[in-house]
Amino acid sequence: MGFFNWARARRLSAAALGSSVLFIAVACSSSKPKPADSASGEDNGPPPACNKDEVREYLCDDLLPFNGEKAAAEPYQTCPSSVGVKGNVFKPTSGVARFDPTRTAWTRKRVPPGHACCYSWCSTLVLADAGDVDAASCQQPNAMRERLCISSAEAGVSDSAAAPNEGCAAAVSPPPSVSFTPPKAAALDLQATAEKRSQGVSECCYGWCSKAPLGTGLGAK
Repeated sequence: MGFFNWARARRLSAAALGSSVLFIAVACSSSKPKPADSASGEDNGPPPACNKDEVREYLCDDLLPFNGEKAAAEPYQTCPSSVGVKGNVFKPTSGVARFDPTRTAWTRKRVPPGHACCYSWCSTLVLADAGDVDAASCQQPNAMRERLCISSAEAGVSDSAAAPNEGCAAAVSPPPSVSFTPPKAAALDLQATAEKRSQGVSECCYGWCSKAPLGTGLGAK
């Protein structure tokens, strides 16, 4: 009987040791850093080209945290090589915004003291049917004119405007974030777009009228 108890005790000790080793292994594996986000492999190199029906969006900031291990290439090594997307108008195709040297140089020339770091990414453009544009919306009581200017589509759009605005959609659906009452479709504003082009900015501007909230004193002028 004594021999049986001793053997059983040895078996229990071995089982307990095995359980301990297994617990330690699990604990160690759970303490390892989690894999980086799937977009982490997209944080090197220049911003990728946008596809058809996509628009390039930008983020510029003077106060970004510096990380020497992930710095942009010279002469912009004080800028991080990538940041998270924020301030987007349309749905981004990636959660990572890569450093954009062209936009940075352009912005630094125009916004003193010239320390801005700019990033860009591609977002899916929400096209609309030009036939859904409500031309009478600006005639309604309490109507307020609104405008959205976005970059000209690099790869073009499925329903483009006529020359010289081939990179602009004939109409888009403004998201709720940029409008009091976003319309189903907003038409390309030819005059505002031409003004942008005269300033050397390749953008497409869209205009519509929202119904201004009562009591704000806002309205079409």
